[in-house]
Amino acid sequence: MELVMQDVWEKIQSIRQSRKDPEKLNLLLNEWEREFGAEYNQIAEELVAEHTRAAFSKFSSEKGLSSLNDLIRILWEQWTDGEFTIERTETTVQIYCTKCPIADTYRSIHQEQYGLIFHCNEDPFIVEGYNPKIKFKRTKTLMNGDEYCDHFYSLDLTKKDK
Repeated sequence: MELVMQDVWEKIQSIRQSRKDPEKLNLLLNEWEREFGAEYNQIAEELVAEHTRAAFSKFSSEKGLSSLNDLIRILWEQWTDGEFTIERTETTVQIYCTKCPIADTYRSIHQEQYGLIFHCNEDPFIVEGYNPKIKFKRTKTLMNGDEYCDHFYSLDLTKKDK
């Protein structure tokens, strides 16, 4: 079973790395369906969550980062491929993303369901790994055909420091 999970994770990484190449991405998604099938989609979501949470926990720990402002700087302010606005208060940040090249690629090949599995659904686990005192909520996604993604981050001041 461990060997199969390693194969699944390697395929997921290939898919995620091809997010800007529609032709290659479509080929890899077709291979995914042949090799693993829909029954592995939930496993893929779990693996993406696990690896994302661990990577961001390690990153924040190694860099000594945990603030909401640092998270927004890392995730959003350095991202030049998308189009978005940022609204801030002292304890919250609201992002409205109106253009995302990842969503554009998946939509161009009519594989949005996989864009959610391999990319969009990782968002809460980025935040969870980075700092559990930060909460994340999203109700709209470009990948689902909405006019924007609405990423909302807030500090949970009731939780103790990690």
